[in-house]
Amino acid sequence: MKKKKKTWNDAVDQVSEAPAVYVFHNTLFNFNMFISAHDAEEAMEKFDQCCMKHREQWKVMVEIGLQPSEGSHGK
Repeated sequence: MKKKKKTWNDAVDQVSEAPAVYVFHNTLFNFNMFISAHDAEEAMEKFDQCCMKHREQWKVMVEIGLQPSEGSHGK
């Protein structure tokens, strides 16, 4: 039986089904709040539930499942 090779699209589909980690970084106090959510809208809803003031002090980042490696062999 021939083994099916995974393609880039297969990997993207797997990543899109899994929750992502959204990092909310406070630029004034230099601290991060991590929120796990399936999409940006859900992450923003969870952030809003925390009732943080001064939204202009916050930047949002997301961790993706396929992070770049440190070299061609991942070492």
